[in-house]
Amino acid sequence: MNRKPTMKELVDATQLSRATIDRVLNNRPGVNPKTIEMVQRAYSSLLVEAAGLIQTPTVQSGSKFSVVVQAGDEYNASLKAAAKRIEAHIGLKGIALDICCCSDVNDDEVIRLLNIQAEHADGVAIVAKNTPAINAAVHKLKLRGKHIIALVSDLDPDVRDAYVGINNRAAGQAAGFILGRHLQYCTDASVAVIVGTLSYSCHDDREMGFRAQIRKTFPAVSVSEVISGNDNTQQTYDAAIQLLNTDKNIRAIYNVAGGNAGLAAALDEFKTEVRPILVTHEVNDVTEKLILDEKIDYIISQDMSQLLTETVEKLLKIKEGSHYGTHTFLPIEIITRFTLPTVM
Repeated sequence: MNRKPTMKELVDATQLSRATIDRVLNNRPGVNPKTIEMVQRAYSSLLVEAAGLIQTPTVQSGSKFSVVVQAGDEYNASLKAAAKRIEAHIGLKGIALDICCCSDVNDDEVIRLLNIQAEHADGVAIVAKNTPAINAAVHKLKLRGKHIIALVSDLDPDVRDAYVGINNRAAGQAAGFILGRHLQYCTDASVAVIVGTLSYSCHDDREMGFRAQIRKTFPAVSVSEVISGNDNTQQTYDAAIQLLNTDKNIRAIYNVAGGNAGLAAALDEFKTEVRPILVTHEVNDVTEKLILDEKIDYIISQDMSQLLTETVEKLLKIKEGSHYGTHTFLPIEIITRFTLPTVM
């Protein structure tokens, strides 16, 4: 009789708690469907492996992919955590995934890391600014036959093979719809947009989608000037304090970037009769705590594990010469404190 996977094996494969895995195995309610799928997939893979029906390939005989990330600390940490969650799953396919992060400030550093990773990886995904220097570096690698995917934030279409992530313009429109509906009966309400830097295509697309939606369907709501927080906690705090001191009619804030701890601190410090509604992006350790503490109202997010899994699958197809689409848009998830997923 084939041996069933042990609880320890399932914990190692999924990085979930024993309690969560036990709830899935015993069909108890209240578990996120994606978590159920992850446990079931791991269980099946471990069953097959134990039965000796497949030979787990070694990394040396498989594929090695890299993800180079130019982002703030919040995002870097959440992407690394997601990579850890899918490590066992992709490892069964003989795929190794290396996550390499740097600050979002220095373009030279991300170019250096990109060139290093491209030397020994079968394909590279990159989260980076859409600047001439970075596009030129990516294009040179593509001309050398390297496989490149733009991840989360798109680059120029002619320099990369494909894009994986949410439709950021649609995400901005969703934020505009949410805040517009909240404020549609206010006669003097204004909303503010905080960006990291518009050098990121995702920030630019979100801001444009947001403005278009407000302008089209909620013309009574005015949009304040875009304020840069550079994905940094202190700079976002400083930008928010300046904004709140300048415009007394701020009723909502849409943060397309990071630095959410600084933004929440500024709103705490700047006492108003009604706290502005806050919409931001990505579920991570920082935003999860803030939404549970009612400092954030909505989080527009995407499943990070799915993001990396889709990226690995697309890189594998490109490497093997199989058909692949140039765009893979992931579902846009709108999270409240009542609907926080068990794992992202």
